[in-house]
Amino acid sequence: MSILVLTSDTLSSPAAVGQIEYSSPIFAATPIGTQRGIVPTQQYYRLNADLVGANVNTAQSVFGVGVTLSSSTVYAFEAVYAFSKSAGVTSNTIAIGFAGTATVHNILYDVITSIVNSTSTVNINTTQTVGYVNTTAATVVTNAVGTANATSSVVIRGTVSVNAGGTFIPQYTLSAAPGGAYSTVAGSYFLIYPIGASGSATNVGTWA
Repeated sequence: MSILVLTSDTLSSPAAVGQIEYSSPIFAATPIGTQRGIVPTQQYYRLNADLVGANVNTAQSVFGVGVTLSSSTVYAFEAVYAFSKSAGVTSNTIAIGFAGTATVHNILYDVITSIVNSTSTVNINTTQTVGYVNTTAATVVTNAVGTANATSSVVIRGTVSVNAGGTFIPQYTLSAAPGGAYSTVAGSYFLIYPIGASGSATNVGTWA
């Protein structure tokens, strides 16, 4: 087995076409001209089976796991969560956020959500919210639902600047115990990858 190991160094200036470089925490490649870009090295988690949650109004893990992130690093991330329940009529909203031991300089992510009064595997949006969140704290992203059968989807995409490294755990919090637990639906996923060092604007490519 052959293993190629690159040593971290300052990116060349100017970039040359065909280069592959490593400058911790990123790999970079230059496919054309001097247009260097980041090669995403994604940490990825996808549910293979529904994960049953708890009938509570306190924070719980979306996937039952978290990811470990490094200090002084900026990450890009995206995720799709689907939550479904078939019992309980107590009205509740869903808030999402992040917990764990990592500390954060700043975070910004966009949110698109929908709620359907059904547990069907194919749904048409009845309610949609589009906006951004700039905190790791639990933030309500759905309208209230008070029916037994309900499915909510949440799509997020953004960046986070990590101060001290540690765990980063996607969470959701219900405003009230609905009377029946939600499950995170199989196929829900989260991916995250480093894009640069924290402390200044992230700049890879021919920006001027």
